[in-house]
Amino acid sequence: MVKTRTMRHDENYKRLFASPLMVQDVLRACLPAHRLATADFSSLGKLSPEYVSDSLRKRHGDTVWHLRLGRRRVFLLVLLEFQSRDDHWMALRILTYSGLLYQELVRSRAPAVAGERLPALLPVVLYNGTEPWTAAPEMRRLITPVGPWLAPYQPAQRYYLLDLQRVAAEDLPYRNLLRAVARLEQSRSPWDVVRVVRALQRWLPPRGAEELRRGFVDWLYQIAERLAPPGAMVPAIRTLEEASMSLVERVAEWPKQWLREGREQGVAEGREQGLAEGREQGLTQGVDQQRALLCRQAAARFDAETAARLADLLAPISDPERLAEVGDWLVRCDTAATFFARFDPASPA
Repeated sequence: MVKTRTMRHDENYKRLFASPLMVQDVLRACLPAHRLATADFSSLGKLSPEYVSDSLRKRHGDTVWHLRLGRRRVFLLVLLEFQSRDDHWMALRILTYSGLLYQELVRSRAPAVAGERLPALLPVVLYNGTEPWTAAPEMRRLITPVGPWLAPYQPAQRYYLLDLQRVAAEDLPYRNLLRAVARLEQSRSPWDVVRVVRALQRWLPPRGAEELRRGFVDWLYQIAERLAPPGAMVPAIRTLEEASMSLVERVAEWPKQWLREGREQGVAEGREQGLAEGREQGLTQGVDQQRALLCRQAAARFDAETAARLADLLAPISDPERLAEVGDWLVRCDTAATFFARFDPASPA
């Protein structure tokens, strides 16, 4: 059976969010810091998903965690639901899951049930779909409005939505693994991926997070495959260190491949015309295409101002090998200043 991209993505999410470190960072992204000041993260653990019916248990990604919270060390339940598509009835599903979970806790006399009270619950929907999320964030909005005499009797549970395709990474806590997930979801260029790799090298602990680290490595490889030019070979990577080194080296070759493909396309266009001047025109068009590509990559790597300045510098350059060298600089330079210094090392950027 051939796995689709969505299936592979779902598997990565299940691996990533099976880690207590990742769940800790989800909580840090959802709750104010002062609310977590008394959280006992050493008590963080998984609850069995057997509380749902067979049909619901087959859903991908549903996980439940619990931890002790507050001075009284009461339990907090964390329900994670992974979504790749907008779901109008999400609030109803969350309400159903919550009720089934509570019923199972009561039936099994779980330690989380203190006396005759149920533990608090935080439902979190992690959404990575390409379309904007439009579903109602609480159950109340799915029910026909009623007057004040009936309103108190209607369910009104909310869920916390994390739209990983659209949340600004800067709005998430620094050194938060969810911030890295959001940046990977939003990556549009090889340099975006390289930056996340370097951040993960700093943020992940050196020991005790092997499966989480492996989940990130597998995901990085899949993203590199998607961003690579058609036919480009992406080397196998086994660690984040290998990803940081080999991905940078491989990405450095991609602009050269794009240049070769553009040049070959130009030659082919000229041959179709059957004229020497047509062939020359095709070559010129190929170089023009590569200049435009380098400017787009500069905008993605740095900013629009850098791309505009680069366009002026590239205008007199018609040698494909020289353009390939500029592409190599784009990959290897960490700042726009060091990039522009390559054009004239003797002059300030």
